[in-house]
Amino acid sequence: MADVPPEMKRNSRPVDPVFADDEDLFRRFAPDNLDGDEISIAAVGLPDMSVHRGKYGPPGWLLLAEEFSDWGVLSFKVRDIPPNREIFHLGNIPYVLMARHVPYNLNYPHSEVHVYLRNEHICRENDNLDLLDPDFHLRWRECIVFASHVVVHPAGPG
Repeated sequence: MADVPPEMKRNSRPVDPVFADDEDLFRRFAPDNLDGDEISIAAVGLPDMSVHRGKYGPPGWLLLAEEFSDWGVLSFKVRDIPPNREIFHLGNIPYVLMARHVPYNLNYPHSEVHVYLRNEHICRENDNLDLLDPDFHLRWRECIVFASHVVVHPAGPG
């Protein structure tokens, strides 16, 4: 892995829960998740999709590890999630999506897109993935891919 830039390290900085609607979120993707200029739906997913906050660093930081050096990076805005409001699925299932800052010691910009159902965080650790309707998941992924654009093209096939 390339040296981690000092600005990327947490260095006791606190969690920043405030996300502006126009803040960029970056996500790396494998070279085979790009066909021409079209990003594959496989590049995004729930729950707890890992993203990098543009507020705290450039997209290239996602590719510092050698195993990701030939990957690409996509970008979308926080408002594309859309955060902090109920999104009704099938007219009565109120999902809420939220960007959460989840910094690591060597990656302060690390964040995640969380999904909630009736205030319950849906995630592997809670063993409640069955609460995430597959049709909602697919629709959300399609929306994010549609809102995304490539900011770093992969070096591999694509």
